[in-house]
Amino acid sequence: MSRGINVDYINPFIEATIHTFQTMCGVTPVRDRVFLKGDGEEVYGVSGIIGLGGEATGAVVLNFPEQVAVRTVSKFIGEEITSITAGVVDGVGELTNIIAGDAKNRLIQKGYKFEIGLPKIVTGRSYITAQNKSVPCLVVSFASEFGKFCLEVSLKKIG
Repeated sequence: MSRGINVDYINPFIEATIHTFQTMCGVTPVRDRVFLKGDGEEVYGVSGIIGLGGEATGAVVLNFPEQVAVRTVSKFIGEEITSITAGVVDGVGELTNIIAGDAKNRLIQKGYKFEIGLPKIVTGRSYITAQNKSVPCLVVSFASEFGKFCLEVSLKKIG
């Protein structure tokens, strides 16, 4: 456990992200860097957010710059998209849901008890995601042929 973060909770999300992109988008993202979230130097265009509960509470956030979201969802649905549309928003939500579900199953296999909520999507021009200061947030940056994107995992053990 480092700075309140249980790596045993985080690795299933990293594994689930790589697996989901391989199977659903035909691309293997490469983990670029892992760091504790600071005051928000990362700027995004589309984010999928899922709340987590069980023995730890928090959230997982899949963050994409606009064009990376468009390219990723185009490949995911097998249809060329050129800008942010309702389809891109839905696609990011579905990818976030698949990753969270896969990670939840991986956590259950390790003996942990987790529940996931429904995905919420945020879109906009160059926004910064904020965090709850009482819950450490680990950011995992990935590089892919679609561009860079980030996975944020913030979990706090109950009790």
